[in-house]
Amino acid sequence: MNYSPVAQALLTVAPPPAEVTLPFVGVIPLSSALFGLGITSLAVMIGSLGFASWLRGWRRPRQALQRKFNPYVSGEPVRRDDLFFGRDEQLKRILTVLHRNSVMIHGERRIGKTSLLFQLSDRLREAHDPDCVFVPVLVDLEGTPEPEFFHRLMEAVIETLPADDRAKLDLAYQTTATDYSARDMRRDLRVIIGHLQEQTDKTIRLILLLDEVDVMNDYDQLTQQQLRRIFMEQFAQNLGAVVAGVRISKAWDRPESPWYNLFNEIELTPFGRKDALDLLQEPVKGVYRWDEDALEFVIAHANGRPHRIQQYGLEAVNHMFEANRTTIKLADVQAAHEAILRMAEV
Repeated sequence: MNYSPVAQALLTVAPPPAEVTLPFVGVIPLSSALFGLGITSLAVMIGSLGFASWLRGWRRPRQALQRKFNPYVSGEPVRRDDLFFGRDEQLKRILTVLHRNSVMIHGERRIGKTSLLFQLSDRLREAHDPDCVFVPVLVDLEGTPEPEFFHRLMEAVIETLPADDRAKLDLAYQTTATDYSARDMRRDLRVIIGHLQEQTDKTIRLILLLDEVDVMNDYDQLTQQQLRRIFMEQFAQNLGAVVAGVRISKAWDRPESPWYNLFNEIELTPFGRKDALDLLQEPVKGVYRWDEDALEFVIAHANGRPHRIQQYGLEAVNHMFEANRTTIKLADVQAAHEAILRMAEV
């Protein structure tokens, strides 16, 4: 135990001086000195942040070059939202129409129809609509034989459902069935839509996104009419579609209204100059730089075709890598042009 007497000390704190003397400045009020110190510290901090930002900006192109970063997509649909350009107007129009109607998209091959359907699928799934819950179902119909048509559609619908729901719903659909009819599909859609509607107070909108719908040109008109009848059922307010194709035949000799009359038509046309420039520059913004004459070369030769613009970007960046540069020059796009011509000859 410590029984030492308690020690006491009296401290006298002197007030700060009213003035201080600074080198090269002389005598100034203390408040001014403290204010100046604060401003100086703030300036140093801002300068440090600015330098760090500049350093990151300087390193980013070098790191991208080392990793061979090339964001352009050629030969397959664009799935990433940040790499999708030039179709905002069409997307907004379609998203508005789909509350009550269906849409037919048509345009030349590789004009961006499939990429648009992927974007629609994502945006419908993520939509926070006050009135509707959208359930997008993406279906690639390429190569689908006519007898398997309705089975293929329902297969895609069922794949969007949770596994537990698939097991407990009483459906006519069977994985290996070969005789699945339009009548079976109508019945199963009624069951599925009813099940989905039980889970929300909003209106369910099951949206079929049908790609390569040109395959139906070779189907019997009766099959086409059966598809139309599905969209005329009692659950029509819960069912919509976006169909996409190059040349959707409108030959029709049946007494009923043709199936394609259900759809609002939208044509996808080549990009204008602004959209083409965005597609070239935005994916590499802050990483690589395009020379003006290189941009103009691509604009002049790609004719607004998005797949061709992507191809020029892809090949030009690859050629830039060989020169160990972060600027895309005219020589790069000229080399890309030659590569594209060679591929076209194959």
